[in-house]
Amino acid sequence: MAERQHIATFATDKRNGGYLVRVLGPFSNRFAGREVPVTRKDKTETAVQLDRVVWSGKDTDTGKPVSLYTFVPEEQADDIPF
Repeated sequence: MAERQHIATFATDKRNGGYLVRVLGPFSNRFAGREVPVTRKDKTETAVQLDRVVWSGKDTDTGKPVSLYTFVPEEQADDIPF
């Protein structure tokens, strides 16, 4: 299997609160509507459906293209007894 060209992680949304998905890589702005693997801080991965691009630009550290996306939240189970 080829090495991934893109890395997706969660990022805090400083304007509206909550979280966004940050995609770093050469075609970072082309994943709207797709499901991508997102790496968490503990190095586990979760598949997340990306919604739309909020911002796109260059990463200040690496100079690579980076994009921020909203995502479809995972449904929570309501089977918790009271």
